[in-house]
Amino acid sequence: MGCLVVLALSAGCGPERLVATLPPDVRVDSYTQQAASKIDVLWVVDNSGSMAPRQESLGRNFSAFIDTFTRSAVDYRIAVTTTDIFKDQGALKGNPRVITPQTPNVASAFANNIRVGIQGSPFEAGLEGGRLAIEAQKAANVQAIEQCKRGCPTQNRNACLAQCDAKKDFAFMRPDAFLYLVFVTDEEDESREDVRFYYRYYETVKGIGNDGMVTTAAIMGPEGNACSATPGLRYKELSELTGGEVGSICDSNFSATLKKLATNAVGLRRKFALQEKPNVTTIEVRVKYPCNTPDANLSKCDSVDRAACMEMGSSPSEYGLVCKPPFKGTDGWDYEMGQNLIFFSGDSVPGLNAQVEIQYYEEGKGP
Repeated sequence: MGCLVVLALSAGCGPERLVATLPPDVRVDSYTQQAASKIDVLWVVDNSGSMAPRQESLGRNFSAFIDTFTRSAVDYRIAVTTTDIFKDQGALKGNPRVITPQTPNVASAFANNIRVGIQGSPFEAGLEGGRLAIEAQKAANVQAIEQCKRGCPTQNRNACLAQCDAKKDFAFMRPDAFLYLVFVTDEEDESREDVRFYYRYYETVKGIGNDGMVTTAAIMGPEGNACSATPGLRYKELSELTGGEVGSICDSNFSATLKKLATNAVGLRRKFALQEKPNVTTIEVRVKYPCNTPDANLSKCDSVDRAACMEMGSSPSEYGLVCKPPFKGTDGWDYEMGQNLIFFSGDSVPGLNAQVEIQYYEEGKGP
């Protein structure tokens, strides 16, 4: 798609500049990529006899998950429990039991915590295990509030009590944090309640009106698999209800699945709806980043234009760097006609605070 080029002449104001001007009838839909700032992630891991190699694979590939959190500057808490509701009953596993950005060597700590063993009950009840873990953490938070109140002095006691009631600095299940649950298993869920019960529970656990703050995802047995995993249809149903992603427990390497789950967890949008129906052949997609964006974050761009960043007076934080992501492919964008949106795959998903511009002629129009 061509652009008109206007020569701007300014007497005594420095060198001449070429300024690109869009042709008539061209639309540019603009968006800013957002992400959640606080996320509590609960991994509910099958600890029955067949899971040892899968636990190891999760640990080896965890950097693919946590790197997305780091790049998005997310304040995270990560905990692990099991599908054994008889012995563990939702207890958090590992040391430290809650991993934070301040935990030394986060990937190593997670790899150790995710090795929950293979001595758990063969009655795998992941959905109930997740519920029990949440209830235990809610009870611990209530206890922390009560302990805070017991320490309030007589002087200014009411102000102290109010501060205790407003506490948010819990180890896990923070009131102002999004909650993301990941179920990892090669068996179907055997929890006693139906999926709708757990959907209602998880959706309301953050309080009335905050149903959008909870998402569930799963790495589970897909239908028709060849790795002897039982399809996790209940996990899939719940993930679809809450807007989460699913991956296959049969994969020998969980890196791609963990990247997908991390993007889903932090809330980075893959889909951007167009304001009007486009002339599909004229669609152009640009993603703008600050001039000081590291090259490593631009490795999947088809091309990178730094012209604006090279201009005199350009600030490192100015959005002058233009990435053109590939069209289609594993790490590219595509147009979904049925929903009238642009979908980004793989590593082409725009990063936090990126400015997404989708340029096109409306349907029936063109250059």
